[in-house]
Amino acid sequence: MKINILKRSKGLLKIEVEGEGHSFGNLMQETLLEDKTVDWAGYDQPHPLFRQSIITVRMKGEAQADKALDRASKKIRSDTEEFVEKFSSAIKNEN
Repeated sequence: MKINILKRSKGLLKIEVEGEGHSFGNLMQETLLEDKTVDWAGYDQPHPLFRQSIITVRMKGEAQADKALDRASKKIRSDTEEFVEKFSSAIKNEN
């Protein structure tokens, strides 16, 4: 995964994430939209043959977009770890 900053201005950040498609883009968008400091978040996959997501986030007030992306990334990681733990437990209990 490679991340390129395409645009950065006050309250706005647009990044390109190479090697990721709709699954990642949609997950990041949904997680960003849960953040009360985010005004708008979206993603685009410019070409269906290339795994590349463009993620854009616009903030409310003086909030910083890079911090919102950091919080979203940490939440996704935490949710994933929780899922793995619960899934592993369910599999063990079934056997």
